[in-house]
Amino acid sequence: MNDLILKKSKKVFARIFVATLFCVAFISCQKKFARNEAPLVPLDFVSEKNLASDSIPAWHHSLKKICIVFGYGYNEKNYVQGIVESLAKKYGLDDGTSDSGLIFPLVFPDDFPGERISRLPSLIGDRELAGLIIVGAPENTNHAIADLEDEWDARENMIPYPVYAFFPQDDVSGIEATSNFVLDQVLEGSGSMDDESDKEEVTQTQVADLDSLLDHAVEYMLLTEHPLPPDENLLAHVSRIVGDSYKVSRYIDAQSGLQSVNHFVIERK
Repeated sequence: MNDLILKKSKKVFARIFVATLFCVAFISCQKKFARNEAPLVPLDFVSEKNLASDSIPAWHHSLKKICIVFGYGYNEKNYVQGIVESLAKKYGLDDGTSDSGLIFPLVFPDDFPGERISRLPSLIGDRELAGLIIVGAPENTNHAIADLEDEWDARENMIPYPVYAFFPQDDVSGIEATSNFVLDQVLEGSGSMDDESDKEEVTQTQVADLDSLLDHAVEYMLLTEHPLPPDENLLAHVSRIVGDSYKVSRYIDAQSGLQSVNHFVIERK
């Protein structure tokens, strides 16, 4: 009798062990899928919403926030103030409470303790973001975004909101890896970003209509509600965000000649 009970116990234990291994493997696959598979954002969805300057109503309050970081080249006080005031009229500003407006602006380095971009996650704090836009990203911004990713990893998920990088001065490969897309200008005096000989002779200037670009980017984040995946539609998405005044093309690495999947350059038509 004891031998029979022992044999049955071993069979039960073996079944439990196999079932446990299966569950662990299933959960692991689910985590991998969640991290690597961004939700599909079809072009038709956005076009049906008629993306336009008046397509999103004025915001009186918002539980979620869109954080806009103004970095190098775009952080002069009066310049930022004018853009923020323009966005505030339409979307409202965050004042640290859940009942305030949508836009949560930060200026680097003024708003960052120790002038360190690594403070970004702590400045965002407990705010639930609908999106993150970084303009003129300073060096190591990609590490700060990676830290935000790590926080979501701890919650068994990927960053659920879009991340756009405009005109960064951060490491190219790093900011590409941590953003939905990266946007640069074609340098004045050169035909394209892949002409290395011209890069040393020209300087990049501010875009004159950053307020309009940011307005379109905010609207797009609200309409899509998800990160933009690096698929065949990404170029079209970016073209819609920057509007009809710009030609959009893929960034070409000067050394390898390879086109980037999610890095683009714009020039006025």
